[in-house]
Amino acid sequence: MRVAIPFWNDRVSPVFDAARRLVVVDVENGVEQTRHHETLQEEFPTRRARQLAQLGVNVLICGAISRPLVALLAGSGITLIPWTAGPVDEVLAAYLAGGLPDARWMMPGCGGRRQRHRGSRGPCGWDTG
Repeated sequence: MRVAIPFWNDRVSPVFDAARRLVVVDVENGVEQTRHHETLQEEFPTRRARQLAQLGVNVLICGAISRPLVALLAGSGITLIPWTAGPVDEVLAAYLAGGLPDARWMMPGCGGRRQRHRGSRGPCGWDTG
């Protein structure tokens, strides 16, 4: 399995759509095998999703992400764990231990009780009901 995490200053990048760097980790039996960095060259959602698919990414752990990219990644068969924050190494370790998603690693404002905003839409997802 191949896991990708966009990063900035060794932390999960706060907005995937604007991220430029990606750590790509090959995982076998829950253990990291290899790790390398990739540059995200594509800005358009369709091309960005295609780049991840071409890299063979199975799981994307990221911060905020736009709806078009969510749909495109789902259509590409990529599992998405959004609204994640924290140091890349710690977030990856939590994922490998089965600890994601978890409130400890959620972006600020996403944990705890969700409040309703503009109908049923919330700040950290689209269904708060």
